[in-house]
Amino acid sequence: MEVKAPGLETFLHEMIPLARAMGVRIEVSDENKLELVAPHELNRNSLNTAFGGSLVSLATLAGYGVMWELMRNEDTKWKIVIKDSKAAYRKPVLGDLRAICERPTKLAIEEFKAALARYGQAKLKIRAAVVEKGAVAVDFQAAFVVSASQA
Repeated sequence: MEVKAPGLETFLHEMIPLARAMGVRIEVSDENKLELVAPHELNRNSLNTAFGGSLVSLATLAGYGVMWELMRNEDTKWKIVIKDSKAAYRKPVLGDLRAICERPTKLAIEEFKAALARYGQAKLKIRAAVVEKGAVAVDFQAAFVVSASQA
C-alpha cells in the first residue's frame, strides 16, 4: 500500500477546497489503483445516506488524482480538466465513502503520452467506483483532458 501523500492529498486540499470540506484523504495509492475515502458525517444527506453530489465528487477526485499522479513528474507545465463524465447510482451508501480508481493500462498511458507530445493535448478515459462492503454503489466513467499550459 504505497501512499504518495502528502503530495497529492496536499494538492487536493489546497487547490480543490471541496476535497478539504469533504474530509477526503488517500487510503491507497499504488501502481494498481488510487483509493480515496471521506467520512460519512461530512457527506450525508437528510436521509442519513451519502449525498449523491459527494459520491460523484469523490469519484471525480479519484480520477483527477490518477491523472495528477500520471503527470506529476513531467517536465512541461500542464493542466487537467474533465471533459465529460457519467455516473450510475446503484445503491445508497450508509457509511464512509470510498472511491477506487484503477490505473489506466500501460498501453493506454503510452498512447495518451504520445498524443500529448504530438498535439500538446490528449484525452484519457478513466473508470472509478464508489464501493461499500465490497459492493459497487456508483459506477463512474470520465474523460480527462491534459494540455500543455501557456506560461
